[in-house]
Amino acid sequence: MKWVSAFKYLSINYGEPVATVKDRTQRVSFDNNLNGDRIRLRFCNRYAKIPLRLDHVTVGVADGSAAAVTLGGERVITLEPGQEIFSDEIDFAVRAGERLAVNIYIEGEQDIESICGLWSRTNGLVSFGAGNRTEGEDFEEADLDNVLPILKEDVLPDKMMFFFGFDALQVFTDDGVKVVAAFGDSITHMSYVTNALGKRLYGDFPGRVTLINSGIGGNRLMHDGAYVEETPCLALAFGVAGVKRFERDVFEIDKVDSVLSLIGINDIMHPLVLEKRTETISAREITDGYRRIAEIAHAHGAKIYAGTIMPEGCDEYPEEWLPVMEEVRLLVNDWIRGENDLDGYFDYDEALRDPERAGYMKPDVHVGDGLHPNGEGGVMAAAAVDIVKLTGLEREG
Repeated sequence: MKWVSAFKYLSINYGEPVATVKDRTQRVSFDNNLNGDRIRLRFCNRYAKIPLRLDHVTVGVADGSAAAVTLGGERVITLEPGQEIFSDEIDFAVRAGERLAVNIYIEGEQDIESICGLWSRTNGLVSFGAGNRTEGEDFEEADLDNVLPILKEDVLPDKMMFFFGFDALQVFTDDGVKVVAAFGDSITHMSYVTNALGKRLYGDFPGRVTLINSGIGGNRLMHDGAYVEETPCLALAFGVAGVKRFERDVFEIDKVDSVLSLIGINDIMHPLVLEKRTETISAREITDGYRRIAEIAHAHGAKIYAGTIMPEGCDEYPEEWLPVMEEVRLLVNDWIRGENDLDGYFDYDEALRDPERAGYMKPDVHVGDGLHPNGEGGVMAAAAVDIVKLTGLEREG
């Protein structure tokens, strides 16, 4: 038996308070594909400079029973700045196919400095309601723009959902369960691709595999987050270079069997789009980065697969940018498809590129920026993944 994450996202560092909560219950619900009779939360206040007080925490089946979560036997939980710690173990049976929910109530006014986020509404869902609703009571959702002011600047069709106080729920389950970690940038983080992939995995392998999300929006493989003069905090929110964070963010609390990596487009784009340079990173630098994370994955006994980098064409960009970016993207994809240190690849580029317009995605498969797949694009990318190869599992029957 082993502890395995049924749900996991990464905390994002904004370098300042991003929300203020008072007399609110946060509810995070999500699909579970694990069987077990014991569960636990990983409490998280990773990037905060102040303590975080959680007045009442419960976990259970969405729209069903809930159990109190404690830390050191205490129901009121105070997380110190930077603290990450597992809750006490909870005797609570969960089964594959159920939706689980984590409820956190904050009574007094509390600044929130460390959050996790996601965009797609096809699996994880976050809601806030007034008062203590941690026993699973229904509530009307709060206006999230007022809870998290930075959402007012989010122009995407699906605005970010954020949550705080924890970053993972784990189940004590069978040793044979496979753990797949999706590693990458915003395309992974936003979850349109990973949610579609999760539905395939959970539908074909009930109780036998879990998919965790290790994406950070704006993340680059070889360099720390790009500095943006208008919004300097984004350099922190984009995270440190993927080669620096890979080991911790993928392997810290799970014995991962397979990594599905999609990263590199921000290495190519950010020098031009955000840093206003005329040249971008070389393909060799990006492939060297892939070699480094492959070495780490193999040292942990995991296989690593890559998705080819999808097109990035956008009519709002100066026309001289696209040839510069495309030269590098295509060279990196040639390397991914060729002989290298990876265990295989899945061709997202082939699945989503516009055959009529080089360097662009097909119309209507992205969120409107030419870069990030939407729900339909996520399904198309996920369909390109050979889930038997990715997991090493055989379909039953």
